[in-house]
Amino acid sequence: MMQKRSWSHQQILGLFPEKPINILDIGAGSFPFRKREQDKIVTVDFDSATDQTVVCDFTRDWPFSDEQFDFIYASHVIEHLYPQDRDRVIMSIFRSLKRGGLLFIRVPHQSSIQGTGWEHYTLYGLNGFYSLTHGRNPYLPKMELVSVGAWLSDVESFYARRPLLIRLIERVLNKSHRLTDALLCFLVGGVPEVQALLRRS
Repeated sequence: MMQKRSWSHQQILGLFPEKPINILDIGAGSFPFRKREQDKIVTVDFDSATDQTVVCDFTRDWPFSDEQFDFIYASHVIEHLYPQDRDRVIMSIFRSLKRGGLLFIRVPHQSSIQGTGWEHYTLYGLNGFYSLTHGRNPYLPKMELVSVGAWLSDVESFYARRPLLIRLIERVLNKSHRLTDALLCFLVGGVPEVQALLRRS
């Protein structure tokens, strides 16, 4: 059953057993995913000025093999891709995920000031990931939507425990996707981001 919630860094890593996992961080920039000591991480980005494992245009040349990663993390990168490039990258991600592997996507919510601008090509609401789950789009893989949720905190809060008030407001926002996308997000001054956790079945 799909959960309506947001995730912190610790909660995501808590989904994996203590054994080492292979992680891919797409568009890592200066803020790569903070792995555990036993995990192996590969970072990929367009920008050679940052310290990446792989520097390339991953929308054109996908440098990873099939079923290579247990977990793939894409934070604030998908919305920067043209729709045709985005769909091609999602298909490549799907192929590189191991069966049962998890994909975590973070994008600005459509109500956020960060969600608009010339460098963003798609706006996302809480309902924005369902096209990845129904299997009727020939350009997208069919995945299981484990969870989708509104996130009110900043990047650093992703790695720490959020205040109780923020967690309570997030719980209310995540009760109804349609109501939040249409109304509730504006009552709290805009939702900074949407998170989606998907599984390759």
